Amino acid sequence: MIDLPEDPLKRAGLAFTFLWFVVGGAGHFLVPAFFVSICPPWVPEPLLVVQVSGVIELLLATLLIPARTRSLAGLALVALIAAVTPVHVYMLQVPEKYPQFPVAALWLRLVIQAFFIVNVGWSTRPEPAAAR
Repeated sequence: MIDLPEDPLKRAGLAFTFLWFVVGGAGHFLVPAFFVSICPPWVPEPLLVVQVSGVIELLLATLLIPARTRSLAGLALVALIAAVTPVHVYMLQVPEKYPQFPVAALWLRLVIQAFFIVNVGWSTRPEPAAAR
């Protein structure tokens, strides 16, 4: 049985986080060329980095399921989100390389990322023990 948060908003935030990283992690293997194309040029072995980060995303999403590993997985996901932020900044620095994305969407992505970090931290934080 999965021990889900009692708060429906927290449960929704956790579900969103889980789905985001399962879909995103799978995407690293389903469309690796896209993820390689957004790697800054200073990233060594971009395909390997894409594959490893995909495995990490899938693993951490899986660790969100048991309550005992959820908090640690959440902290690791926040670190992962922070670690990939240079990719988003790079895309803003050279938007001409990504004509499929309006510049406004690239800025919005950074703003959304900040909210996503808050959501991951909040939705994976352990619930206080019930008063006895």
